[in-house]
Amino acid sequence: MDAKDFRLLVMLNENARQSFHALGRRLSLSAPAVRERLRRLERRGIVQAYWVAMDPAIFGRRDLLVSFDREWSREDALRAAGAPDVAWVAWKVDGGLTVQLWPRQAGGAVEGLAHFVEREPNWHAFTESPWKGNVSGLDWRILDALIDAPLASIGMLSDTTGLSPKTVRNHLAELIRGQAIFVVPRLGLPTDSGVIVYNLVVSGTAPFAQLRHRVGDAVLIHETGGTPPRKYLFGRADSLGELTSTMQALERLPGVSTVQLTLNQEMIIQTDFVHGLVREQMKVARSKTFMYT
Repeated sequence: MDAKDFRLLVMLNENARQSFHALGRRLSLSAPAVRERLRRLERRGIVQAYWVAMDPAIFGRRDLLVSFDREWSREDALRAAGAPDVAWVAWKVDGGLTVQLWPRQAGGAVEGLAHFVEREPNWHAFTESPWKGNVSGLDWRILDALIDAPLASIGMLSDTTGLSPKTVRNHLAELIRGQAIFVVPRLGLPTDSGVIVYNLVVSGTAPFAQLRHRVGDAVLIHETGGTPPRKYLFGRADSLGELTSTMQALERLPGVSTVQLTLNQEMIIQTDFVHGLVREQMKVARSKTFMYT
C-alpha cells in the first residue's frame, strides 16, 4: 500500500459513493487505475464491505461510545449487540469491545449496558452532533433502501423507492453533504504482511497538529468531549514495529494520557434496529402528510 492507496481510503471514509472519476481527479489517477487499486485493497481484506453510518441526532437520539477491555469472545460480542439501543459493536483484535449506543436520554444508558453485559466499561463518551438539518419523508424512504445496499446505483434506489432518479440523487447528495449520513468502508486487517492501516484512540488535551507531527500519515476522523477528551486517528504504517514506535512516541507527548490501538476483527451492525428507527420516522412523515391533505 502506498500513499495514494491511503489517500483513497481517506476519501472513501469521507464518502464511499464517490465515482471512480471523482476519486481519480483528486488522486491524479485514471478511473480504471482507481478501480484496480480499490479491488486490490478488497482482495487484501483491508476493505471488507460498506455501510451507512448515521448521525443518531436525525432520530432525536444521543451518540454514545462505550469501551470495554479485552477478553471478549465473538459470542460475547454478539450478545452485547442485542442490548437496547445498540447501533453497532466492534470486536477488537485484542479481544476488547467498543459499543455505539443511540439512547434517547443520556442518563442511565451506560449503567443499562453494563447491567446487560454484566461487565463494567473502562470508558465512555458522548459526542455532540453538529447536524442541524431536517430529514423529509422522501429522505427516510431513500435511507431505508440505502441501509441494505450502501453502494446501490441511483437507478436501483429509484426502482426500490419509486422516486425519480433526479429526486434520489438530489436528496441523497444533501443527506451526505449535511452530514446526516456517511457511506463508508468497513476496514479490516490485511490478509498478508506489509503495510497496515489502523485506528488510534488518543486520550488527552494534545492538539491534533502535535499528534500528526509524530504519527505522520494520519487524519483525524472523530473527536469526543468529556474527561479526558479523545481523538480518533486513522493512519498508515509500514509494519507493526513502526506502529509500536509511533504509539510509544505519542504516549510521551505532553497532554497525552493514553493511546489505544483499535483494530477490528469484526463489526456487528444492528441493521434491524436502524431499519426500525427509519421506519418509525416514515410512519410519522406519512401521518403528517395525511393530516395536511
